[in-house]
Amino acid sequence: MGGQLEIERKYAVEQGFSLPRLDEACRDSGVAATSEPATFTQEAVYYDSEDLRLARAKVTLRRRTGGTDDGWHLKLPALAGAREEIHRPLEAGEPDGRGVAHSAPPADLLDIVFLQLRGAEVGPVARLVTTRTATRLLDPAGAALAEVVDDEVHAQTLGERTVLTRWREIEVEILGHAASGGTAAAGNGSRAASADDLLDAVGTVLRRAGATDAPHGSKLAHVLSLAGTAPPEPSPAPKPRGRRKRRAAPLAGEVLRDYLVAQVEALRAADPRVRMDEPDAVHKMRVATRRMRSTLRTFAPLFPTDLVTHLDRELGDLAGALSGARDNEVQLEYFDGRLASLPPELVRGPVEESLAAHLRTGMEEGRTAALAALRDERYLVLLVDLEDLVQAPLTTRARREAATELPKLVRAADQRFARKVAKAAATPQGHDRDELLHSARKQAKRLRYAGEALTPVFGADAKTLAKISEEAQEFLGTHQDATVAAGLLRAWGIEAQESGEPTAFTYGLLLGLEELRARTAERDFFDAWPALSHPRHRRWLKA
Repeated sequence: MGGQLEIERKYAVEQGFSLPRLDEACRDSGVAATSEPATFTQEAVYYDSEDLRLARAKVTLRRRTGGTDDGWHLKLPALAGAREEIHRPLEAGEPDGRGVAHSAPPADLLDIVFLQLRGAEVGPVARLVTTRTATRLLDPAGAALAEVVDDEVHAQTLGERTVLTRWREIEVEILGHAASGGTAAAGNGSRAASADDLLDAVGTVLRRAGATDAPHGSKLAHVLSLAGTAPPEPSPAPKPRGRRKRRAAPLAGEVLRDYLVAQVEALRAADPRVRMDEPDAVHKMRVATRRMRSTLRTFAPLFPTDLVTHLDRELGDLAGALSGARDNEVQLEYFDGRLASLPPELVRGPVEESLAAHLRTGMEEGRTAALAALRDERYLVLLVDLEDLVQAPLTTRARREAATELPKLVRAADQRFARKVAKAAATPQGHDRDELLHSARKQAKRLRYAGEALTPVFGADAKTLAKISEEAQEFLGTHQDATVAAGLLRAWGIEAQESGEPTAFTYGLLLGLEELRARTAERDFFDAWPALSHPRHRRWLKA
């Protein structure tokens, strides 16, 4: 499902521009020679909603024919100066009964930009015919480092109003290993040149020849701009009433809003990655979701009660939908290592295959649940509600100074944590204590996130609280992971025993090891608790 990183720079040139020689001028950047120019014609049809929602989000979706990369292309913003390009073959388009040439964009590409489209239908918005002359920059071994293309573009907008336009531009794109973060060997072998070095060198030569930096990031953006149909830039977030600039002493609501804005951005950034099934994407989205929910719970008095209740429920449901795939993925990785550590004679039957089958089934079911949640209207409404939350004017306690208001709420959260730990310590080992320790783990996580949110104001004190809370969370997280794993192994072992499978022995052995891991983590936590709960870490909360 994933794509490749596209690192390129564009330059505007006049019709009489002559492409200069680049091999000698860029020799210090690893260029030893250039290929023979190749000229061909490409046609691209760009798709978007009627109100250009993809263009507004700096996303392009096109169907291209001609040249060497026929197919559907989706380009997403990535790192600064780069975009991620995802390809699908022409045949992947959704058929409309008139053949491949008239097909609609592939459903999986539309799903990736679900968040940007927000339910809007897409259709053709522009058609570009480009006569491209491509020259490759080669290293001493003949490998391509970059491609320089000279494009003559004839474009037209599509829809109710058609505007014809044309222009010429130069595009320089890093290829191969360098585009993946590698380096290009310099011609004399004395040093390595990075992709940025090469782009800078080529750019210098082009500017000397009369090129200027292109005022647009994509051909679609350029044709929409020339046609006067480019989407408006998003409006800046409204500033709270009665305050023109940030105070020297920040308000409580300002500190929390900054933290929440970062989490909303993290959730949005993870969204297409989850849909593309990229590693760790579900984890990042779930963490952002939990951080927001935790912040709203810890600092609930600073927000409208009904809004906190609503967002707590919606964020909780979203986090729950994301949990299945992630939890099974973590367990699968853990058990792979655990089985590998056992002596071979203790691994009876196809236990590795049996474990993988159980957990992969859970991963697939979890992924189905996660995608269903991300395709539901509730998810879009949640994002709108979160945007409203972080842009709303501050009221009541949120307008008080952070230095006096926030420590009181963090102190209350810390006291809840201590009470949960004390109740668990007074409960005999077993299921009830396991449940109490699980509750304490969640409270430790809330305290950690509170420390993270307050670090910009309280510095080392808040950072220390986040650190010791994370240590507690790690101990209790190991306990919870082992408790969950033991429950799974118990069920699978009983199933294997009833079926007469030899894997029952190894399942029983693994069950014993997980119960030992849970008890060890529990002991380690209580041994560490006096240091973790020491008052010296909390003096700033009593100020």
